[in-house]
Amino acid sequence: MSAIALLGTSAWLITRASLRPPILSLAVAIACTQTFALLRGVARYGERLAVHDVSLSVLARLRVYLYDLLAPLVPGGLPGKRSGTLLSAFVQDADAVTDAMARELTATIDIAASLLLGVLGVALIDLKAATVLGAGSLLLIGASALTGQLDRRSAQRQAVFRAELYDVVVGAVKAAPELCAFGREDLVGNAVASAEERSAAAALHSAQLTGLGRIGNVSLGCATLLGVVGVGLHAHESGRLSGVMLAVTAFISLAVLDACSPLLDALVGAANGAVASDRVVELETLVPPAPEPPHPAFPPPRPVGVALEDAVVRRQGGAPILNGASLFVPPAKRVALLGSSGAGKTTAVWTLLHFLECSSGRATLGDVDVSSLDRAALRERIGWIPDNSHIFCGSLADNLRIAKPSASTKLCVEALRRVGLGDWLASLPEGLNTEIGATGRAVSAGERQRICLARSLLCSPDVMLLDEPTAHLDPAGAASVLSELMDATTSCAVLVVCHDLDAIRDVDSVVTIEKGKTQVTS
Repeated sequence: MSAIALLGTSAWLITRASLRPPILSLAVAIACTQTFALLRGVARYGERLAVHDVSLSVLARLRVYLYDLLAPLVPGGLPGKRSGTLLSAFVQDADAVTDAMARELTATIDIAASLLLGVLGVALIDLKAATVLGAGSLLLIGASALTGQLDRRSAQRQAVFRAELYDVVVGAVKAAPELCAFGREDLVGNAVASAEERSAAAALHSAQLTGLGRIGNVSLGCATLLGVVGVGLHAHESGRLSGVMLAVTAFISLAVLDACSPLLDALVGAANGAVASDRVVELETLVPPAPEPPHPAFPPPRPVGVALEDAVVRRQGGAPILNGASLFVPPAKRVALLGSSGAGKTTAVWTLLHFLECSSGRATLGDVDVSSLDRAALRERIGWIPDNSHIFCGSLADNLRIAKPSASTKLCVEALRRVGLGDWLASLPEGLNTEIGATGRAVSAGERQRICLARSLLCSPDVMLLDEPTAHLDPAGAASVLSELMDATTSCAVLVVCHDLDAIRDVDSVVTIEKGKTQVTS
């Protein structure tokens, strides 16, 4: 509104002033021009502020939604979904959906209001000029819509190639130590270069299409403006339109066409947003391997143990990984689960954590089936230390409080002391506020496992599942870490998963598993 009014009054003021009228006759126009100029800036700032507020709010809600969508699928419910593809969906696709929404919102309001006000204003001056302006604007909108539709295929290709690039980069980051150790960084460089080349080719095609669309829009805009001026000149020559009002008509038309110019970018963004939205919807179709119970049962009273009772577990409808497996970890007892790679040890742990569900038999916490328990309640009662525990980018305190946000400094310090990190904590200049870096690069592998155990202990779990807790440690370090892990969990029911019984000491019983079947050996 301000832009149209500003150009209209400016046109009237400039052309009227060229006729040298008394200065006071221009006072109102001068004041209006200043007012609309200031109002346009203020309104634009307010619009940007409102749109950014809405966009960031929607983006935050969308990412939380995606996290809640993906959490029940981890670790066993993402068949064929690579981590780079998921990262692309979580970051780029969420951004694209939000950006498209903001662009479409502002473009729709701006163009609709500009067309309505501009064509109405010109119609009050000359009906034929308004007809030309309306027809030209609609053609410009149609051309932009066609370009946006054609760009959708390019957007789909870009999304696929971008996901491939993410896959390569994420894989390279995970394998970086091994690649550097063997001097094969060139493998990553070649893979990244190939993925970037495909992604750049798709982006170039999209840019070329958008560029052609802009050329077409500018041409249509110029033709429309010339048409309005031509109709206005004819009306001026016939005496139906004064020179001053001819200038006003041309400037208002220019304001309307200028308001339509962002439509192409908005529709191209909408094409990207539609493709991103489709990829997000694909994630919604994935079925969690262990869904939440509609009516959760009450957790059993403490102390409790865990058990598998003739459990049969299939993943993705294939052959059973657990085939009638049974084991029992009583309260405050320690059980070792031994087996070769692929025997079903990790599947047994995931079943006890309700990451996977039994097709027959059951997994229990106390005397309650884990499938009937609320996921959050189950996590409070069962602690889990996987073979490669994750350290988040942040401070030591942040990493501990992920398990229990309300944990006090005293509780955090006590948890670290219980796992043998008291002296190490005292040596840190910033204590709990020490930044331990992305993926815990500032700490050793043994310290990483101890930190993760301290994190689990903050919830005072009844059961602790240790899945190959010393897999990435040297023999001396493994023995030390395992001894401290066992000492810190004396009040828990502990299941230790390992390959070699020699690495395990002070267990109450040993269960072996082979081909999904278990046997108590001692």
